[in-house]
Formats: sequence, structure tokens, C-alpha cells
Amino acid sequence: MRRLCLALALLLCVRAAQAVDTAPSSRLPPDSGPWVVRAYFDSKAQLATVTRRTEPWEVRHDQGYALIEVANRAEYQQLLADGFKTAIDSTLTEFVRRPAVGLRSIPGFGCYRTVEETLASIDQIVAAHPTLASSIDIGDSWDKLHHASGYDLKVLKLSNSAIAGPKPKAFLLGAIHAREYATAETLMRFAERLIDRYPVDADVRWMLDNYELYLLPQANPDGRKKAEAGLLWRKNVNEDYCGATSNSRGADLNRNFPFEWGAHSGSSGNPCDDSFRGAAASSEPETSAIVAYLQTLFPDQRPPDLSTPAPADLSGVFLDVHSYGRLVMWPWGFDAAAPNGAAMTTLGRRLGGINGYRPQQSVELYPTDGGTRDFVYGELGVPALSFELGDSFFESCASFESAGLEANFDALSYLLRNARRPYQDPAGPSIESLLTAPVEVGETISLIGVANDAAYNQSNGIETVQAVVGVGAYVNRLPWIGPSTPDVSAAAADDNFDGVSESFVAHFASDLLLPGSYPIYLRASDGNGFGPTYARAVEVVASGTTARLTGTVRNANTGTTLAVPARVQLGNYGTLAFPDAASSYALRAPSGSYTLQVSAPGYAAKTINAINLAAPATLQQDVALSPICTLFADNASAGLVNFNAQTPWGIGTRRYVSAAAAFTDSPDGPYAANASTSLNMVPLDLRDVSNVRLRFQSWCDTEADFDRGRVEISTNGSVWTEVWSCSGSAAWTPVDLDLGVLDDQSTALIRFRLSSDAAMQREGWSIDDIQVTGAGAVCGGAPDGLFADGFE
Repeated sequence: MRRLCLALALLLCVRAAQAVDTAPSSRLPPDSGPWVVRAYFDSKAQLATVTRRTEPWEVRHDQGYALIEVANRAEYQQLLADGFKTAIDSTLTEFVRRPAVGLRSIPGFGCYRTVEETLASIDQIVAAHPTLASSIDIGDSWDKLHHASGYDLKVLKLSNSAIAGPKPKAFLLGAIHAREYATAETLMRFAERLIDRYPVDADVRWMLDNYELYLLPQANPDGRKKAEAGLLWRKNVNEDYCGATSNSRGADLNRNFPFEWGAHSGSSGNPCDDSFRGAAASSEPETSAIVAYLQTLFPDQRPPDLSTPAPADLSGVFLDVHSYGRLVMWPWGFDAAAPNGAAMTTLGRRLGGINGYRPQQSVELYPTDGGTRDFVYGELGVPALSFELGDSFFESCASFESAGLEANFDALSYLLRNARRPYQDPAGPSIESLLTAPVEVGETISLIGVANDAAYNQSNGIETVQAVVGVGAYVNRLPWIGPSTPDVSAAAADDNFDGVSESFVAHFASDLLLPGSYPIYLRASDGNGFGPTYARAVEVVASGTTARLTGTVRNANTGTTLAVPARVQLGNYGTLAFPDAASSYALRAPSGSYTLQVSAPGYAAKTINAINLAAPATLQQDVALSPICTLFADNASAGLVNFNAQTPWGIGTRRYVSAAAAFTDSPDGPYAANASTSLNMVPLDLRDVSNVRLRFQSWCDTEADFDRGRVEISTNGSVWTEVWSCSGSAAWTPVDLDLGVLDDQSTALIRFRLSSDAAMQREGWSIDDIQVTGAGAVCGGAPDGLFADGFE
């Protein structure tokens, strides 16, 4: 019965409905198991006593527990002997004990390719794109070596073979732990995204022309077939370990790599344990094949010690994609400082800023040894990171495709673009929101964007940010090829490069360019030097072949021009309207129907559909933007005068953001069991108000996944709609919610409600700096200046 969990993904997607039987205890349960338990620990050392035997499903250091599958009374007794207090998760336990009878595959997971489908997709990509794609068989799985079944370890290589190397390399690995469904599919969809966009996206094209991307989506195909049959399988299928037919057989491939193998109590020597490291370093055919192939790709650039850094100018990156937990991690997996740790931390925080995952050194989760990250960095010097995707091993398709897939594509693209100088470029600014528009021969080309040095995830330590000092543009050449000075230096949209995020515009003439598509390469700089390279293509076309859109951007309340630049986007084209040009704009586009979007700092964005252009005519389209202002603000300094507070909601002074006070559901200690209490804002009259938003700071120290802080809205006080919730997030976090459903409502009600069950009580929910903003005549003539730079 061990490791069976056919409906785990469906279950984990409705965690709010789970139940924990009792408060933590140190007693054996009356039955014989298996169970899924919350094992509460007092220290990392205590946690390590169990993680060397098995990998927890989840670890919450802020909550002090690990979610662990326990097979029998002996394993449960071992947890208690190690000092853990436990609470059985009855819902997860029920699913482990009672898998669907006779079911041979996991239902409802059509979004994930099987092993066979993955390998077939690789072959199809190579057949359809022979210049861009190739496949490499790097070795065999255990079953293929020992039985008629089994699989090749097939790597998909993406790079334009018509352009000679050598080229910087990126290697992405997935599904080394078989039960982690989303990993292989994420890599396959990323590869397909790059292939699809190569003909039309200059940013993708320059990377695949000049870099090499290697993907091994199915690193443990034998084990993956066990998972596809519904087993919660982690290891490979080596029959020499734990019995030839046991569902606990095999080696954990991510504890079998040769660097510091078995050296730090981060794996198990028991063949039946989840974290069994294998009989020897690289003992498993899958591991030895991956090791040998990586050594052919990346030259060894550091000695295999724990203190010598790799060269700062090294090229190459490695990523091992896992699930679950929403984490970005880097070496070491044991308690020591990696010599290139500061640079890997910077890269990890950049990646976490893109996909929203918590960045951390991997040992912060729990100690490991013999893993992919430590081998690739320790032996070869290449920065080696991992993602923990999503919220379950068998992530539901709905969750997989809606909750972060696009953000992870962006994170993978960022990793790839840094393959040339991964220890240096992430410290420089990133570039966002690049737009340009076609020009006719002889006209001035304009390219706009945002250079951002603050795009880090700062939830775990603080990365120092600096002012952007410039953006260089290079026409039809990469920045490191040819003269070191850029062809054009961009100008700050507000006239000064002095902020950590700066909108910019680059102008250059096209009179020497024949009609055609020209890639423009850009990189921004700060005090640390240059950031990574980005690209956008500009189309130079013959005279009279495009239409022209012109207009002004004005304040809707006063009719005056704006005092800040406005961003004007017409479909995929764009430009800026500057205050010193009477907030006027002009841009070209091919004939067609477009959507126009205009935004400016401090103003509500406006969208106009069905802008119909016909070459060579000019169309005038003026735009009026409504200023945004603050309609309600309270930082708790005046008490509860703006609220109707149910007991025990009140003012707390132990934690706050601005004034020395915050609103809290439990000012006198942990919240109560079975609570449902609210802090209700005074009713707001929002007639003639649009673009309503709610902003506040949240400290949500609740029992994770069970007790929640909830934001709810209503227009009548009887029917409430939840618009946001938090659970188990004990750190101040800014929250920004679109409450457009309250636009133009005469009675707008907003409340903050804590709900809890009977099992565990924690410190509770604190809220500070509550602010409601909106746009309309109520704002008068000028915006509040909520946005220092950039665009909404």
C-alpha cells in the first residue's frame, strides 16, 4: 500500500478542505498505517533525522512542520523517538490508503505527456526543425539495460546549427524524481515555445542563434512509468535494492551524484528509504549517463573542494526542475557557504522575482548530498540551480496551466539569456516591456522599454539595488561583437537616469537602412556593470506602405497635457507621448484593426478597441486619462475609527509597517479555535469612480492551508465575495487587488476576515497601510503621484 496516491493532485488542489485529526501529540495512533502526518520539529537538526531517510512532501520552516508519509507503526515510532510531535492529516491519509480500485492511470491529467509521448515529441521537433533542433541519446535506463523494457535518456538540443560555435550552454533537467509530473511537461512546452517564436521574435532568435540549450525532460523514465500508473514513485527501479518487486525499490538518483556523495547526512544508506543514495556514487545507469554527458558539455573550471570559486567570467548554466514547493534553490545542499554563493544568490533572486518563488540556498530546506546541483557546481564550476514547481507532485492540469506556467517560461528565458556571463550579468538591470513600431525609409526609429534593477524576490534576504545609469542599443550586432560603445545611448523618459526602475527611449535614424527587419540589441547598466542582453526587431519599410496613428494624451479632468510620459501601445507596436511635445504621439503600423492601450504613471490606463488603419492614411486618436487618487487610507495610527471591528479585532503594536501600530485579529495572543471574525471598513460611495484598487500590507501567521485571512467584498452586506486569501505567510507582504467590480457602486463594502479550525492556533493576521484608490472626477485635476516611475 506504500506510496499509492492515485488522486493526490486533485486532493492537493483543494487543501482548504483537508482536516488534521488533532493537535500535535506524541502518541502512536491505534491502527497500523499508512498515514500522512504533520511532523512538528524544534530544530533543523531534528528535521534532518527524518529527511536523510525520506523526502517530505512539504517542509514549512515558518510553521515548524514537515508533511511526511509514514508506512507503518515502526516508522511512526521512529518519528516519535526522534522527538517529533505528530498530527495525522486524515484526508491525505485516506487517499493513500484507498486508491481507486482497478485504476491503471491517473485520470484528468491529459495535459502531461507520457514518457513515450515525450520522446515522440522530441523526434517530431527534430524532424520539423532540423536546423534548430537535434536529439542525443546519452544512455539507457535501468530497465533497458536489464530487461526488454526501458528507455533511452534522450536530450533535445536547440541551437541554430547554421551558425558556428563555440556557444554558451544551458542544460535543463526534469523528472529525475518520477512523481513530479509538471517538470517534464514544463521543459517540453518551453522548448516548443522557443521553436514557435523563433521566426517572429528577435529575442528568442538571438538566443537560439548564439547559445545552445539542452533539455533532458525525462531523466528517470522507468520510475516515471510507475508514477504514470498511479504510484507515488520517486526513485529509479533498480531491483537490486529493497526487493525486486517492492514498491520501495530503487535508488534516489538525486542522491547518487558523485560530488560529496553520502558525506553530509543528507541521504540514506537503507535501500528501502526514499532517499537511498545507491550502492556507490554514480552507481545508477541514469546518473552515470548524465554525469558523463555534462562533462562533455562543460569544461571543469574549479577544483572539487568546498572553497575555491569558479572564474567570474565562466559561461554556462544548469537547472534541475522539481516539484513541489514554489522555490528557487542553489548549492550547497549541506551546511557550508558556496564560494560563488553571492553570485548564485543574485541569480536565484532574479529568477524568483520573475516566477514568484522563494529564493534560498538548498540547505535551508533540509540537508542533502549527492545531488545534481552540488555535482554540477562542485565538479564543473557551473552555476547550478533548481526550481520546485507548484503545489503538488501530481499538479492538476487546471492549476499547472493557469498558476505560473507563463511566469516559469519567463524565468527559464531569463536563465538562458544569462548563459554567457551567469556570475556577472544578473547583478545588472533587466529590461522589460520593449516596444517599437515600423518606420518608413528615412524616418527616425524609436524603441521604448523599462530598465529595472529592483526586479528581485526580496522575501529571503535583501539584494542591494542601484540606480540605472544607462541603456545601450546596438543595431544589428550583439553588444560584445564590434565596438564596445553602443550605437545609440537611450534617454530616460523623465530626462534623468536616477532611479532603480527607469522608462527609456532610444532614437536612431533609418536613412542608411534598406527595407528589412533589423534586430536591436539592448542592455542596461548600473554600478555593478551591464545586465543581460535583450532584443527587439524593428521593421524598415518602403514609403507609403504603412498607416500612421497620431494623437495627444490629456488629463480627462482638466483637459491639460500630462506632466509625465505616457506609454502608447497599438497591438504589438508602441511609442511614448512626452510632456515636452504637448503629450503628442505618432507611430506607424500595417493596415488592419488594432487595440490601443495608453497608460501613464498616476493615471488609470485606457483601452480603445477597433482602431482601424489603412495605408497610407493618417488617423487622429486623442486619448483622455483619468488621474488616480486615494479614496481611503488608514495606517492604524488613529485606532478603529474607520472600522466596525468584531471581537477580538483591534490594534496591535508588536508588528507594523509604518506607524507604530497595525490592525490585528488577535491583539492579545494566538487566535481562537473555530474563529470567524471580521474587520469591516466603513462603507464607501464609489459612484462615478473607476479602476478601484485595494492595497495593504499583510502579515499572515496562520496554520498553513487550514486557517486563512480573507479579503471579501459586498455591495449589500448580505452577499460577500472572496477576492483574496492568505495562509501561513509570516512576513510583511504588499498586496495589490483589482476591485473593478466595485466601480460606480453607491455602497462598497470591504472586510478582512480570519477563519480557523480547531487543530492549531498561531499568532494571527496583521494588516497595515490600507489604501483604496480609484479614478474619476472625485480626484480633481492631478493624480496623487502613487507611481514614481515606470508604468501601470
